[in-house]
Amino acid sequence: MRVLHIFGAMNRGGAELRTISLMPAMTERKVQFDFCVLSGNQGVMDETITDLGGRIHYIKLSWGFVWQFFLMLRRERYEVVHSHVAFVSGFILLIARLAGIKKRVCHFRNTSDGRSSWLRSMRNGLLRFLIRHNATHILGVCEGALSGFIGESWRESSQCKVIYNGFPAAQIVHQLDFWQELIPNYSGKKVVINVARMDVQKNHLRQLQIFYQVTLLDPHVHMVMVGLENADTKAQLIQYLARVGISDKVSFLGLKSDVMRWLSHADVMLFPSLWEGLPGAVIEAASVGVPVVASDLPGVIEIARQLPVVNALSLKASDKTWAEQLIKQLNRSDEKSARVEQFTVSDFQLSANVEALYAIYSE
Repeated sequence: MRVLHIFGAMNRGGAELRTISLMPAMTERKVQFDFCVLSGNQGVMDETITDLGGRIHYIKLSWGFVWQFFLMLRRERYEVVHSHVAFVSGFILLIARLAGIKKRVCHFRNTSDGRSSWLRSMRNGLLRFLIRHNATHILGVCEGALSGFIGESWRESSQCKVIYNGFPAAQIVHQLDFWQELIPNYSGKKVVINVARMDVQKNHLRQLQIFYQVTLLDPHVHMVMVGLENADTKAQLIQYLARVGISDKVSFLGLKSDVMRWLSHADVMLFPSLWEGLPGAVIEAASVGVPVVASDLPGVIEIARQLPVVNALSLKASDKTWAEQLIKQLNRSDEKSARVEQFTVSDFQLSANVEALYAIYSE
């Protein structure tokens, strides 16, 4: 069976990484994943995909796209087209239907596209109509994703289904001196971590405002920020740290490929995002027993139902309230192994994700 996944580009985003992580198990079931990227550009994950046996079609979403995409689908004869590009999936799946693709999957990975205007609402209404009439299956990474893009009526539709992203159980060897070379004058300080690219959605300035309050409650705490950096955003953050006098308490570590090592050595994760689908970093932290304090978004609340190590707070709560919750989590007395055990019996296991998607592809 051959499945074509549609993305903008194959870079290190959550949806891209989660889809690629399925490839070995799907190959064992004789399902091949190929990809079509609408930017027409190569991505940092391309080599990983080809190493795992997948192919990548670079077809830019431009004036010639419809004909090129249609001809490619007719030539390749995929059994499934699985689109991950939010409302644009309606347009993609219409072409797939015209090309004779029998199984057409729309997969919502977020709870919002983060933009609003009268013109965009009109455009989204049309694309939502196309999704409803051209998708054989409409998936969401959480209930909030389907509610945000389709509306509450999804609950009565056999077309719609929640499939949680899956994560492998990580086996990380703990290093006592892990932070020694990274944090100046480190002497066993507790570490607050955030893992996210520097983007408006991830609320980085609010993170530092909350952490400043943490330092007032406990000066022996350090924060590390891991993720793709934006020069303008970073400059604003550095300016804020200098103004409140805690520049020596925050480290910017940039993009890391082995993010689980960093997470597993932290003491708590701070994650006050403005919007998310099913935030992978939150599940990854919980999977290695690291407590999380995150904004009470629908996906976060769904994670917290199964993983009590995740604590949801309103973004309307004060920075001090957030800081107090972080301090509480830093001083937990329960065993880390018990927190990890909660993950191993949750619906966020990689094997559960494989089973759910394979059932849709093969029905």
